[in-house]
Amino acid sequence: MINRYEEAYYILYPDDDTVEYDIDLMPSPYTASTHWKFEKLNFGDKPLSFTSDNEDLDFLKVEHAIAFSVPNFVVTAKLKKLLDVGIYGGQFYPAIIHDEQGNYIEGMWALNTYKELDCIDFKRSQYYMPSDGSKEIDGFKIYADMDVYRLREDVLDAIPEEERLIFQVAGASVNEVFVHKRVVDIFKGNKVKGVKFFKVSEFSDGDQH
Repeated sequence: MINRYEEAYYILYPDDDTVEYDIDLMPSPYTASTHWKFEKLNFGDKPLSFTSDNEDLDFLKVEHAIAFSVPNFVVTAKLKKLLDVGIYGGQFYPAIIHDEQGNYIEGMWALNTYKELDCIDFKRSQYYMPSDGSKEIDGFKIYADMDVYRLREDVLDAIPEEERLIFQVAGASVNEVFVHKRVVDIFKGNKVKGVKFFKVSEFSDGDQH
């Protein structure tokens, strides 16, 4: 049975089919070394930096734009202002994006995630784990390869909605970013290009491709 959270939350993905530019970003060696997708960064340190494969950065010169270093993303300052509430275990951190010509745009903001939300209901979800019951390979923990997500009401009930509008899920091989319908409405209301959303209740892995 589908619960109310599976109706309210969506998984966020880049949508390469709707734009004429490349929305994927390559993090610099420095950015990769910060572990910005799973460790909290300190304001005052160097901005994160990324390279875009586009010849120019015109697609980021609109008020509300997004680019991806999946599963995380980078947004313009005005879009960040609209989204900068209700992030569970994360924050927006200053970022710079460069193009192929060496030009760059400052004042961007990257989603720095550092605490995942352990809310997958594995009893109702569909996923793959090794058939032999293995939970580790060479000392590394094996995480579930998710096909269908179902969410735990008790975990989400315990957190005020205003504190979990955006979160990164725990316990899966890919730590997807989930967003509440209120966040989806912000993206759609501001006609943000290059992003697509799948309602958790309707999503099956592969739909994003």
